[in-house]
Amino acid sequence: MLKFKATALAFSLAALGLGSTAVMASHGDDDDGSDDFDVVINDYMPRRAPGSTSGSGDTVEANCSLDGNPYQGATATLKIEQEGSGSVAKIKVKGAVPDTVFTVWMRVKGGAGYNDLGSPWTGGGATPLCSGTEFAGLNAISPWNDPAGASSSCNSFTTNSKGKGDTTIALNFPVVGGAYPFQQSDGALAGPNGDAIPDVPTAIVDPRTGNGGPFLLRVISHCTDQASHGLSPATREAWFQYP
Repeated sequence: MLKFKATALAFSLAALGLGSTAVMASHGDDDDGSDDFDVVINDYMPRRAPGSTSGSGDTVEANCSLDGNPYQGATATLKIEQEGSGSVAKIKVKGAVPDTVFTVWMRVKGGAGYNDLGSPWTGGGATPLCSGTEFAGLNAISPWNDPAGASSSCNSFTTNSKGKGDTTIALNFPVVGGAYPFQQSDGALAGPNGDAIPDVPTAIVDPRTGNGGPFLLRVISHCTDQASHGLSPATREAWFQYP
């Protein structure tokens, strides 16, 4: 299996317009055993501006604020390691709303004609940060199959009583410079706005490459129903995004 070296990866990312600062090479034993993986992102995820609306039109201030606390001081870090055709994404959140379900999403719809049809599964601009092989489980808890959703999913985590939460997500594709394997649904039908688009590998949108997307990854909460809704972000509040 191909193993990226830091210098080669830095050269490749430079060619994509990402620059050498996007790469922080790391070798040795990691806490999940991924000692052959190279770190391609190790950074903070900026907190969204106060009052920022999500795609559903909801805000943290309206749906999540306890006793008027907007949690604007909340922080999140992102670490992505890659090796060959796989990635591991690690996200840690502090100071957010406590005891709340969060999910992580990856952008697949860019701008100026770049992947302008979005996800072939739903037609949406983003897809859950999960391997393509998780399609069946995600589809089962999506609104068109289960309006109630589920308390957890492959792209979710729940904060504790102090507003801390973290997740480690193993992925069967490279996040940086890669494509999402939508074909792994094996032709199964998903949401009403998808499936008119062929289920083929689709390039991941990264604003650092100039393809017009608003983010690479975004972390959202589900304060109104404390549930993940699979392939649909449903009613949600936007907290953090990268870059």
